[in-house]
Amino acid sequence: MRNLFSILLLTPLALACVQVGHAEPMADTKPGPTVAATRPVSLAELDRLVALNNRALVAAQRATQSAQAGQDMAAARPNPTVSLNTSGYRISRPTGTGSLDSIVRIDQPFERGNKRDLRIAVSDALVSASRLDEADVLRQVRLFARQSFFDLKAAEEVARLAADSATLAQQTLSKAELRQRAGDLSASEVARIRTDSLKAQADAVQASVDLQRARLQLAQLLAQESMAPQLVTQGPWPAMTALPADQDWNIERRSDIQAALRRVAATEKAVELANALQTRDVTVGAQLERDQTERGNLVGLGVSIPLFTGYDYRGEIRKAWVDRDLARDELERVRATAMAEVAQNRFEVERLCARAQQLQDFALPSARQAFAAVQLAFTHGAASALDVIEARRSLYSTETDTAKALADAAKARAAWAAALELQDMP
Repeated sequence: MRNLFSILLLTPLALACVQVGHAEPMADTKPGPTVAATRPVSLAELDRLVALNNRALVAAQRATQSAQAGQDMAAARPNPTVSLNTSGYRISRPTGTGSLDSIVRIDQPFERGNKRDLRIAVSDALVSASRLDEADVLRQVRLFARQSFFDLKAAEEVARLAADSATLAQQTLSKAELRQRAGDLSASEVARIRTDSLKAQADAVQASVDLQRARLQLAQLLAQESMAPQLVTQGPWPAMTALPADQDWNIERRSDIQAALRRVAATEKAVELANALQTRDVTVGAQLERDQTERGNLVGLGVSIPLFTGYDYRGEIRKAWVDRDLARDELERVRATAMAEVAQNRFEVERLCARAQQLQDFALPSARQAFAAVQLAFTHGAASALDVIEARRSLYSTETDTAKALADAAKARAAWAAALELQDMP
C-alpha cells in the first residue's frame, strides 16, 4: 500500500479532475446526433407568457366581462306592457248582430326608493372587485410560474448532477475491474462498486423523469403543453442578498384586500337596496277604447300599487345584512392572511438563503474535496470500495441538496415579492 501522505498531496490534482468532470462538455468536432430544439425561458419572458396565456387568468378576465354585463342589467329600467283587448261579444244573440269594443292599453311601471341607482352602485362595486380579483389572480399565477421555474431549474441541475455521478461511478467501476484483473482487488469489492454504479444509473433515470415532470408543470401554467419537452430555464439563480425593508409598504394596497373592500361596499349598497324593496313601486296605465255602440273613443287612466299583505321582503332584507357581515368577515380574513404571508415569507427567505449559502460555500467544496481524496486513494490502493461508494454518494447528496436549497431560497424570495405585489424579484 502506498504512503497515504503522498496520496493526500495529490488531492488538489484529483479535485481539479472532479471539477472538470462537472464542467460543461467541450464542443465535439465530430458530427453527432440531432438534438431537439430547446425553448429557453427567462424570468422576464416567463412573466410575459403567464400574462398572455395562463388559463386561470383568462378565466378571471371572463369573470370581469361577466360582471360588466351585470352593469347593463343593473341599469335597466322597467319595460312597458302593451295589451290589445276586445269586449262586448254576445255568445247568445236572439236578434241583431252584436258589437265588439276594442281596447288598447299600455302600462308603465315606475321604480321608487332609488332602486335603480342602488343596483348600479352594487354592480359598479362588483365590477371593481372583479378587476381587482383579476389582478390578484395574476399575482398568484405569476408566483406559481416563478416557483415552477425554479423547480425546473433545480430539476435540470439535479439531472446533470445525476448524469455526472453515474459517469463517476462508471469510471470507478472501470478502475476497480482493472485492479481486479491485476489481482489487487477482490471480486466482492468489485461487485459492490458495480451495484453502486447501477444505482447511480437508476438515479440518473429518475432525475430525467423528474425533469420532464417539472417541464410539464411549467408548460401547463403557460398553456403550452406541447412545448414541454423543449423548455429550459435561462439565467442564474437569484442573488442571496438581504431583503429590503417592508415596513413602509401598506398592506391595504394588495389586490385581494382591495377586492374584499369593494365587496363590502357592494353589500352595504345591497342592504340599502333590500330596504328599498319595501318602498312600493307604482304602475301607471292608460287605455284607449273604441265603443262600437256610441261610435266614439273613450280614454282611461289607471294606477296600481302593490299591497304587502302577504309578504314584506323581510327575508331579502335579512339576507342582505348577513351577506354584509360575511363580506366584512372575509375582509378581515384576507387582511390577516396577507399580513401573515409577508411576515412568514420574510422569515423563510432569511433562513433558506442562509442555508443555501452555507451549502454552496462550505458543504459542497468539502464534499468535492473529500471525494477527490478518496477516489485518488482508491486508485492507489489506500481506500476500500466502501469508502469510494460512501464518498460518491455523499458528494451526490450534497450537490443535490445544494441545488434544491437554492431552489427553495429562490421560491421563498418569489413568495415574498408576490406577498408585497412586487413586479420584480429582489
